[in-house]
Amino acid sequence: MSGTVVDVTDADFEAVVVQAPGPVLAVFRAEWSAVCRALDPVLVEVAKEYANRLTVARLDIDQSPETPPKYNVTAIPTLYVFKGGKIVATRIGPASKENVVKLVTPYL
Repeated sequence: MSGTVVDVTDADFEAVVVQAPGPVLAVFRAEWSAVCRALDPVLVEVAKEYANRLTVARLDIDQSPETPPKYNVTAIPTLYVFKGGKIVATRIGPASKENVVKLVTPYL
């Protein structure tokens, strides 16, 4: 929970996201997606504002193709809030900072 966006892979998704002690915003994305790239600055802002309360993790579906099917990711970007190892909130598609804050706030 450093205030920066953490890039995760198939290898460390379970440890960083699912087993995290606090809430995690996990974002399934792809570099080729303009919508995903547009979301990146929002994720950085949210990570900074909620440092020490929320981990923001990003997974590139092309670099790590094994994890998305495990969580039924069928579109990008998909935003999941994990808490206690479970998905507690979901948003699929474009998101403003306000949308992201509304998604994570109940779980902080």
